[in-house]
Amino acid sequence: MSALAFPIIEALRDFFAASDADGLKDAAARIARHAGIEIPADTDWAAAEYEFNRLFVGPAAVPAPPFASAWSETDRALMGRATMEARQTYHRLGLAVPGEGVIPDDHLAYELEAVLAMKSMLAAQAGEPDAGTADLNAWFVGEHLAHWIPPFVRTVREHATGGGVIALAADALASWFESERNSTAAPRRG
Repeated sequence: MSALAFPIIEALRDFFAASDADGLKDAAARIARHAGIEIPADTDWAAAEYEFNRLFVGPAAVPAPPFASAWSETDRALMGRATMEARQTYHRLGLAVPGEGVIPDDHLAYELEAVLAMKSMLAAQAGEPDAGTADLNAWFVGEHLAHWIPPFVRTVREHATGGGVIALAADALASWFESERNSTAAPRRG
């Protein structure tokens, strides 16, 4: 897949997969460039990493877990039905999460990678898109992601520093998702 094919999705994926301040800074710069937003020049990247961990990683309970199952299961348990749906989707695309079953398959970064794979497949099929891939993409965006991305973004906005990097990334995710949902056809039935 081309590194420039879907830059905002790639930047969002990398942001939510970041493991340190440098990863956050790099991905945030790409998000800002492609979303037309500005990162405050005085951003404290160590503080941004701390906030990222407080919101998404832990070690304490996190207010905004970046896993579909945390938003889809009644008890907010990980590795539930949403995780299995994501895993099945990845397998249909010929993908698998590294260390499958260790980190829940429904982590936002993995789900964005699946969207990238589907968009790449559909782009490669330009004139003759495969109905199965188109339907899978429409279901994944219109039902699977739609079930959890909006409440996830709302919670991030409630708990993140206003105007900070995490809030800006949440806004970019919300904007991308709304655009994606509006441009993705509903799956064919029957």
